[in-house]
Amino acid sequence: MIRTVLVVDDSRVSRMMLSRAIITIDTDWQVVEAENGQQAIEMAFEYAPNLIIMDINMPIMDGFESVEQLRPKLPDTTIVMLSANVQTSSKQRAESLGVHFLAKPVTPAVAEQALAIWRQENEGSQRA
Repeated sequence: MIRTVLVVDDSRVSRMMLSRAIITIDTDWQVVEAENGQQAIEMAFEYAPNLIIMDINMPIMDGFESVEQLRPKLPDTTIVMLSANVQTSSKQRAESLGVHFLAKPVTPAVAEQALAIWRQENEGSQRA
């Protein structure tokens, strides 16, 4: 069954690395990309992704602002915040928004962690 992941990062290289890693790990994922939080909102409403992997620091609209708008409208979507800013305040803000937090840099291991979080949240559910 094909599932959709929305990869959001202002770095094209980071988006490419995550996308490739996800497809390599599990070919049942369709990857769509956005380069900022505003595009993420538009793409999320168009594709209703199963998983969103969202950078925090981006131009136009950051990841936290985007998640504040997405979380109420996509309550069943697993959202993972991804940032090099590993300060406690960033982790706490992610937690307060009901999303997960993973530290950059982008590596295949980070992609695997994000997919593992999705599996953990969706094991045995209708969306899996």
